[in-house]
Amino acid sequence: MRSKRDNGPTFTERARRAQIVECAINLIAEIGYSQTSISKIAERAGVAKSVVLYYFANKDELLNTVVTEIFLAGAAVMVPAMKAEPTAAGKLRAYIRSNGEFISAHREHALAMLDIWTSYRSASGQRLDEVMGESTKQNPPQGDLAELDPVRILELGQQTGEFREFSAPLMAAAVRSAIDGSVTQSSVDPGFDVMAYCDELVTVFDLATRRNT
Repeated sequence: MRSKRDNGPTFTERARRAQIVECAINLIAEIGYSQTSISKIAERAGVAKSVVLYYFANKDELLNTVVTEIFLAGAAVMVPAMKAEPTAAGKLRAYIRSNGEFISAHREHALAMLDIWTSYRSASGQRLDEVMGESTKQNPPQGDLAELDPVRILELGQQTGEFREFSAPLMAAAVRSAIDGSVTQSSVDPGFDVMAYCDELVTVFDLATRRNT
């Protein structure tokens, strides 16, 4: 049973937990989520299975942490770039380019997220997007994680008159699907130029969203 401390986990415990999460990300990127088990994560981390279970009650709990850590790592790259832009059009360009920068610099994180997104099923058969959708309704993202929603950028552009009228959720889905396409291509071609691809996406969505004058 885990001991409870008023002052929280120790530095060593935080480091061990982070190591386990990183090993889980690496394994999922290499062999896929369905083939990744607590035992294999423990073996990769060089610890006993009981050590992993000390920090994470089960695979789903570890998965939740992996997904959160990947989103937070992405936010650390993307949010400052987006906030530096004064216009909605600039924020959309920054959203696409900085996402590409994160994918380029953290290929294993991106590949792991892609596999989780396509492979995960909960005990009740729900996909990850369905699970996250329900969780978001109950607990809307706060802080930097909330900034990662492209709908906010698109709606801002419509409010300021920069963007034409369209369905912001549908356009956001198109933006996300297009960016995710770079991860799919990277999974089959390690030399795929993510940034060149994202530069093209910037042009595509600038044309798709701009108001005709």
